[in-house]
Amino acid sequence: MIKHLLLDLDNTLYPASGGMDAGISSRMQQFVANFLEIPLKEAIEQRAKNVVNYGTTLEWLKLQHGLKDAQAYFDAVHPENELDELQKDTELRPYLLSLELPMTLLTNAPMSHAARVLSFFNISDVFLGVFDLTYHDGKGKPHPESFLNTLQAVGKTVKESLFVDDHPKYVRGYKALGGSAVIVDEQNRHETLAQKEGFGHIKSIYELKGWLTKQKANPR
Repeated sequence: MIKHLLLDLDNTLYPASGGMDAGISSRMQQFVANFLEIPLKEAIEQRAKNVVNYGTTLEWLKLQHGLKDAQAYFDAVHPENELDELQKDTELRPYLLSLELPMTLLTNAPMSHAARVLSFFNISDVFLGVFDLTYHDGKGKPHPESFLNTLQAVGKTVKESLFVDDHPKYVRGYKALGGSAVIVDEQNRHETLAQKEGFGHIKSIYELKGWLTKQKANPR
């Protein structure tokens, strides 16, 4: 029985089509190009080829290319004006509260970004806790410790917590621990994958309530 929600932030609580996803990706690619001193086109190819083997772009750069200054990466990828890429959503706060479940936020972004976005949507106080990449010493999702340490910190377990994220790699990581998960898939790219691998599928966070209602009515 689901008693707690473990929620991702970016492209989960707000839609990927809103602008920030493209902005973050573009800034990551430019940072890779600058750091490796290669053309942008090559940086995009290198990142796409290699990041699949790591939790994050930052982890790849640290372990394979010796990046030491994580803060420089965070500053480049998440500048203060990144909020210009978000659209207001006054319904998000009342909707999350209407789910009537305790919830915790787990993001692979830095706390500065998380705090900025949560404040923008006026939901900073909705969560039991907010856990960022630095909390896990740079080893965030899908590393098992990122999930387990987060849940332990708020007194919850994998079995009672539903994980909601937009990335198949992270959803799979949680499923591997024996937990239940839902993928937020605005463009409907992963519906077949979700059916095949046994995790829930919604196009928007606003479909989560309906999904939860169905699960309660038809428990497995």
